[in-house]
Amino acid sequence: MLQEFAHRVMVLYGELDRQVAVFSAASGLHCPQGCGDCCRSEKVEATVLEMLPLAFHLFRTSQAELLVKRLEKDPEVKQCLLYRADFCLQGMWGCSQYLHRGLVCRLFGFAGNRDRTGKPQLARCRVMKSVEGPVVEEHLPVGMMPLFSEAGMRITTLNPTLGTDRLPINRAILYSLYKVGIYLDMKHMKYAEHPDGSTDKPTSPPSKPFFPSSAAPRRAA
Repeated sequence: MLQEFAHRVMVLYGELDRQVAVFSAASGLHCPQGCGDCCRSEKVEATVLEMLPLAFHLFRTSQAELLVKRLEKDPEVKQCLLYRADFCLQGMWGCSQYLHRGLVCRLFGFAGNRDRTGKPQLARCRVMKSVEGPVVEEHLPVGMMPLFSEAGMRITTLNPTLGTDRLPINRAILYSLYKVGIYLDMKHMKYAEHPDGSTDKPTSPPSKPFFPSSAAPRRAA
């Protein structure tokens, strides 16, 4: 079931990416090449649901265990641990997992909020603002602009349990890895059956995944 939710999140991300691309082309707004400034923010948040596609990808590529250890080792680090400065020059603006980045990472700089009158207003990125100068809001194609609130509601609707609480980005990634790791362990674990028909299956799921049982085989270097 978690895989289905991860798939639905990626479908939604694809729709939002297309919407951002259309708005960017119509408005002329672009991220400065090699910036990565928003990745270095200590205020980025996400839900566990948003990070499920990333978690499944990390398990498929045998990266999950290493990242879990990093996240558990530095629980107080607020800057996203997926950020790598060397990726800024590779068209991914500093994100080492760009294709599976979260919701706000996809929308920031190209989305807005409604003001008190209900009118959409672009939430300007300070770096884009300094590079591009003032933008006349009246000339922006706000009808094409994604809205943070609407995108967030679409995420929440997919799974209110996992898609409501916004957490610091590293915690959201860690919890999503726990969820997917436990799911994969429970899915693939085989239990010994006793003569009386009972098994060694636990009565409740573990609190953390068991490595490396759920990890994909490591690739040869």
